[in-house]
Amino acid sequence: MASVVMLLALLCFVMGEATLAQTAQPGVRVGNSFTYEVKGFWSSSDADAVISDSILDLNETEYVQLNITKVIDADVSMHIVWRFTNGTVSETDSEIDVSTGIYTYWFWAVFPTNLNVGDKIHPFGPDTIKVNASSTRDFGDYKRETNRYLVTGEFVSTDNTNRTYNDYMTVHFDKQTGMLVELYDYKTYTNPEYSETITWKIIDSNAWDVPEFPVVALVIPLLVVAALLALIVYKKRSAKRKRRR
Repeated sequence: MASVVMLLALLCFVMGEATLAQTAQPGVRVGNSFTYEVKGFWSSSDADAVISDSILDLNETEYVQLNITKVIDADVSMHIVWRFTNGTVSETDSEIDVSTGIYTYWFWAVFPTNLNVGDKIHPFGPDTIKVNASSTRDFGDYKRETNRYLVTGEFVSTDNTNRTYNDYMTVHFDKQTGMLVELYDYKTYTNPEYSETITWKIIDSNAWDVPEFPVVALVIPLLVVAALLALIVYKKRSAKRKRRR
């Protein structure tokens, strides 16, 4: 009996360690692709305000597609294809560590798999942002369990330290893959005064054509049961041999 208890304790410890490690692991796989519709809106009554190139680019975009090219530990590499309505295409490569949120290029919206409400979006990162809601949302023919977080506050403009802006951003990301599914970002600037709204919404992904719950999730419990049954059978056979002697 003591050996059974020890085996159970060991298996629970291993499964617990795996669960802790998984909170900082990517949910995407090599070959996954995610396609987004993006839009930009701009408004101002200030004669000195000028619409930014980034907003103009958003409104001339047909789609943005992210293709996962490499996944090693917490690091995710991707190839980004930005196709414009005039037929031109811009391509680049980017990389992000989902455990810290540190990225090499402009796309930052990839998060660890299976985060829950109250979890940090970057378990080992410098920010303290946490998942504050979870719900099932419809995306075309798919119903996806989705996490959400909010960012609000006043910030200093990156291109002019004499300017500040207020940011109100809502981010929804797929719980299983950790990928962005919807973003709404509203910013109001001063000196000069104007507002910008940026939206992203996923319109296609091949990652959702597979079961949401990987087979590996069932393997560990089955191994536990098999090990216990084998141990019980072994104990019974040993007891029978002793009685025969």
